[in-house]
Amino acid sequence: MKGARLVPLALGLLLGLALAQDGKALYGQHCAACHGPQAQGVPGAIPPLAGNPRVQDEAHVLKAIKEGISGPLEVGGTTYNGVMPPMPQVSEAEARAIALYLKSLSGGSQEVQAVPQAQGDPALGRALYLGQRSLQNGGAPCQACHTVAKVGFLGGGSMGKDLTDAAKRLGGEAGLAALLKNPAFPVMREAYKDKPLTETEAAALAAFLVQVSKEAPRPPSLYLGRFLVAGLVLFALLLFYQLILWQMRPRSLAERIRAQLRR
Repeated sequence: MKGARLVPLALGLLLGLALAQDGKALYGQHCAACHGPQAQGVPGAIPPLAGNPRVQDEAHVLKAIKEGISGPLEVGGTTYNGVMPPMPQVSEAEARAIALYLKSLSGGSQEVQAVPQAQGDPALGRALYLGQRSLQNGGAPCQACHTVAKVGFLGGGSMGKDLTDAAKRLGGEAGLAALLKNPAFPVMREAYKDKPLTETEAAALAAFLVQVSKEAPRPPSLYLGRFLVAGLVLFALLLFYQLILWQMRPRSLAERIRAQLRR
């Protein structure tokens, strides 16, 4: 009887170990880009998960993955004000495996080493954002969908969210770089699935977003002038096109006769 009782316990232990291993791989796929390969977080921007008492509550972890979570959150005496968006691509079973893995990280008082963050070049980030410099893996420039403090000839795209205050909402430069490397937003994740940003590109774009968030907003009159110039250029092109069509039109009989008489 005693041996019969031990069998389910052993099976449960083996199953838990297997789920933890799967959770480690899933963590690396979905979480490590932001929270770090050792779940150490980003100082001042993204909270650590290793040693974080909150991850002992499986329901809390599952809700954070499913619904997202935002600050202010206090972990280890530090307050974090970033935003973690929901991750609908992670299934319930995968979320449970990740939660189990995180519990195993928080079981002891292990110390994790902080991974140094790449320093971004805001000038390079501006060029990448505007499309003046192509992304290494062929992704579309940010301006195609987003606007940032109306930077760019016509102020940027309107399909995506305005990113002017992204640095404040998403954890500063470090948090932005992590999100750009591993997008949690479904549309962006799909758009860059096979064209990921490099570490240098993500750091540069994050630095640009931080810099531009501190700049004074541009006056609307600036863009009114640009729209007028664009309208005049378009009008001139239409007139030129109409002139070409007029020259290429079939001539009437009267016009042909007059042309012959002039000769």
